[in-house]
Amino acid sequence: MPPNNILEGPKVAPWTCPSCREAVPRLLPNGQRNRVRLASPDMLLPVPAIEAAANRVPGPRATEVCFPCSEAYRELLGTLIRPPGEDGDARGGPGLNDTGIVGALLPIAGRGTRVLIFHVVDSLLQDTEIEDLRRLNPDRLTYPGTRGAIAPQLWAIYEQHLAELHAAAPPEGTPPPD
Repeated sequence: MPPNNILEGPKVAPWTCPSCREAVPRLLPNGQRNRVRLASPDMLLPVPAIEAAANRVPGPRATEVCFPCSEAYRELLGTLIRPPGEDGDARGGPGLNDTGIVGALLPIAGRGTRVLIFHVVDSLLQDTEIEDLRRLNPDRLTYPGTRGAIAPQLWAIYEQHLAELHAAAPPEGTPPPD
């Protein structure tokens, strides 16, 4: 029972996020909606091979995810990733052309988010893995300084994605929005 000087807040019904499949509140503590509408650039890199692979993944796409999932999408999309069988620390030493990239994150209604991972195979960008977001091992994520030689085609996609992120970021010293 709460003390006499504390009033209970409004009851807010939860909804199930199609990405994490968790029952989450409809509102955030600041009163804003806990639903973020996703556009294509939020879910996949603008590369024809990635778009084609994303279109081949079956299932109805969800259009909204919870705020934490939207932040995870923003952080994961375009991230470099090590092969699944590679053990050890991501910072353990240089690699070869086996580095991949997270090319798409697709929220499938009722099934969670599918992470499409791409590698360069025989000079072609190919989707080599489809992983459930909740099962993705974060130890596989890496950054360019740790992998040695990265396939030039993959490197170009990575650099383009970084350039787009930097162009969309507010200038340094800009106060955060209210």
